[in-house]
Formats: sequence, C-alpha cells, structure tokens
Amino acid sequence: MTAGRGIIHRELAYRNEHAHTLQLWVNLPAAAKLVGTRYQDIRAAGRPAAVAAGTRIDVISGPAGELTGPALNHWPISGAIVTVEPGAALDYDIPARHRAFGYVLSGRAVIAGRPVRAGQVAWSDPVDVAGGDSVLQLSAPGQDEVTRIMLYSGQPIGEPVVLGGPFVMNSEAEIEAAFADFRRGRFGDVPTAMRL
Repeated sequence: MTAGRGIIHRELAYRNEHAHTLQLWVNLPAAAKLVGTRYQDIRAAGRPAAVAAGTRIDVISGPAGELTGPALNHWPISGAIVTVEPGAALDYDIPARHRAFGYVLSGRAVIAGRPVRAGQVAWSDPVDVAGGDSVLQLSAPGQDEVTRIMLYSGQPIGEPVVLGGPFVMNSEAEIEAAFADFRRGRFGDVPTAMRL
C-alpha cells in the first residue's frame, strides 16, 4: 500500500480467522511524499521464486538475481522471503548502497555472521563495493526446523524524518499542515467516526 496523499485503512482478518501480520513502513523522499495512493495485493502464488539446493527465494520487490518482484515502489527497495533448509546456505546479493535487514519468521539463522532466531532482526549497513553488489551470507544451522527470513533492503534516503500521529513527513511544519488538511477534508471523503 502506498499512503502518499493519505489513505485510511485498518487491518482485519477475514471473518473470525486469525492472521499473522507484519507491517513494514517505508519512508518516501520529500519529492514523492504526496504521490497518489495505491494498493497492491501481492499473493504468494503470484510471486516469482528462485529455487536452488536447500533454498527458495520468493521475490516481492526489486531484483533478486535474474528475477524482479511485482511490487511497485517510489524508491529502490528489494524484498523477499528466503527459505533455508537445515544445514543449507546461500549468498544473497544486496545492491551495494542499500541498507538491509533480515527478520527471522521461523527457525534459526546466521545472517552475515550473526546468529538470530525467530522474532529477531539482523541489520546490515551499506557496503561500498566498486561496480557491484554486496553479498549477504545466510545459513540455517543443522536443526529440525526450516528457516524462513523476511529480507528487505533499500537505499538510504538521507533526509530528515518527522513522525506525528499517522503522518510521516520531513518537518514539524509539514506534520501540522497534514493534520490541518485532514481536518479540512482535503484527503477526500472521510467518515465522521475516523476524523481526528
């Protein structure tokens, strides 16, 4: 989902079903903050996947080897769900200027030499590699459980970030203007119960 100029949303499981939801907010550069809103439904069955010995990479966004994920973004972002069988390992290419993180969904992993387990995050700072990508080494120690890692990377924007309520802007003045625009109805037709 691209919030852009503003969108009202809430996450609900269908009927009385339970859902495991991970919400990742991606900042946009100042020039793209107020782009049009958009929602993309990217189902697992429609994502390209690379399968190798003991590993699977389900590509969500950006490039992963020969594949490109279907997500449309306003800033270079790569994202994938990486599955690693017990005892397997892989080298995952990260664009050289990107900062990356891996969130372990299940199992245990070693990410760039750091041991992590389900519910933990490993970070990687940008690595300057002349003329190419950096390599993030991933492995799953010998165990009984398959490891699944949500792996994302993006180029740092290098702009100030200011949060205020549901708004993310570049200055306090922009946050105040966003609240004023919302109250004046400039975000479109907003149900009365949703007004701040």
